[in-house]
Amino acid sequence: MIKPITFCIASANNEKEYTKLLLKSLKDHTQIDLHEILIFIDSDNQNTYEALQEIQKEIPGLKLCKNPNPFPIGSQRNVSVMFDAAKNDIVCYLQSDMVVGKDFDKHLVQSLTSENRVLSMARIEPPLHPGSPEKIVKDFGITPDKFDYKAFNKFVDELQKEDRPNMVGHFAPFALYKSTWFDKLGGFDTQFRCSREDSDTIIRMELCGLDMIQSWNACVYHFTCVSSRGTNWYKSDDDAKYKNELQQHADQQELKRFLRKWGFFGHHPQPVYNIVFDLEVDRFVDFALLKYLEPYCKTFNISDKSVATQLAEQVEFDAHYYSNLRWKYSNEYWVAVQHLFNPTDFHERITSNQQVQGDVVVSFKYSELVKNLSQDLQSVFENMNQIVDQNETGTFQYGPLTIAINRKSNLMETYSKQSTTQQLLQAQSFNFV
Repeated sequence: MIKPITFCIASANNEKEYTKLLLKSLKDHTQIDLHEILIFIDSDNQNTYEALQEIQKEIPGLKLCKNPNPFPIGSQRNVSVMFDAAKNDIVCYLQSDMVVGKDFDKHLVQSLTSENRVLSMARIEPPLHPGSPEKIVKDFGITPDKFDYKAFNKFVDELQKEDRPNMVGHFAPFALYKSTWFDKLGGFDTQFRCSREDSDTIIRMELCGLDMIQSWNACVYHFTCVSSRGTNWYKSDDDAKYKNELQQHADQQELKRFLRKWGFFGHHPQPVYNIVFDLEVDRFVDFALLKYLEPYCKTFNISDKSVATQLAEQVEFDAHYYSNLRWKYSNEYWVAVQHLFNPTDFHERITSNQQVQGDVVVSFKYSELVKNLSQDLQSVFENMNQIVDQNETGTFQYGPLTIAINRKSNLMETYSKQSTTQQLLQAQSFNFV
C-alpha cells in the first residue's frame, strides 16, 4: 500500500520550465491524488507563481508559497520550511531540476521501511560531471525543452526490471519521516549557505544512527546544478564563468566553516576537541598564513591585540562576502538577517588573552612557525584533532609547537542535532495556499 507523501520542491529564478516538467512527471508517475506537493518559490523572475496557480487546477494537492523576503533564503532554510508545513508523515525533498521516474512513490514507500531510515533516490544525469557509483550517466537532454521524455521513461522501465538492490549512500533527492528530520537531526545547519550542508548532514545522520540507503528503482533524471549555479552554468560564456568562479570562492568559505566545526573534511564522524591555538607574535605577520591556520582550532589566541582584531575582521568579511554576492544580498539586508544563519562570532573566536585556558592548547611563536613551516607541519595543524585523540593527556613538543592536552572531551556527539531550526522557523511565518 502506498502511504501519502508530501513532495517538497524549491523553485527560483529561471526555473519555471524545470518546475513544470517535474510536476508533469509527478502527475504521470505517482498516484498524485494521494499526495501533497509543496512548492516554495524562493525567487521569481518568470511569473512562476502565476503559472503554477494554473496547474493547481489540475493537481488539488499542490500548494504554493512565495518567499515574502526581498532576497532568497536558500535551500538550507527552505527545506525545513516546507517539511514543517507538510501534513504527511513522510516528506520527500526534490530539486526543481529533476524529473521523477515511473512508480516513484511506490518504490519510495517500499524502501522507506522505518523512521530510522533516510532514503535517497538514484540520479540519472547527463554527462556534465564525471561518473560515480551512486548515479547513472546517460544523456536525455540538458534543458527541459530538449528533454526526451519518452526515452527516459523507456530507460527507467529497463532499469527497474534489473531490480538492483539498494545501496548505502545519501544525496538529494531524499525522503524520510518528518519527525526524523526535526526530532533527531534538527534540519540543516544554516551556517552553510552555498554548499557543504549535505556533507555536514551526512555526518550527523551517522551520529544519530540513521540508516542511509539509496534506491535504484525510485529514480530521477537530474539536469544538475541548476539550483546551485543557475541555468546555463555549463556554458563557456562570460556570465557562466563569472557564476562558477563566484561559486568556487563561496565553496572555499563553506569548507572553512566545515573545518571550524568538524576539524576535517569528510563524510564520517571523527573525534573533535576544544583546541586553542596560542600564538606569540614576535615579528610582523602574513595574514594569509593566519587565515590558513584559523579554521583548524576552536579558539585562536594571538598575543598582539591589533593583529587579533584585524584577523577577526578579515575572516568575518571573507566568510560572508562571496555568499552575499552569490545570493545578491545587500549589506543592510545581511545585517538584518544574519542571526538566522547560525553565524560565527569571530571576535569571540579570535582572541587576545594573557591567560589561555582550554582542553588542548597548542602554543608557538610566529618566527619559529615560519622558520619551520613545511608540509609535515601543515599536516600536523590540519590533523590536530586526530593527534589529540591518539595521545594521552600531558604536554609534548612537535617542532616549534608545544601541545598541552589538558583534558580530552570529544565534542562530536554534541553536533549531532542542529538546535536552531525551530527558532528559525518561528522567526517568520510562511503560508502555503
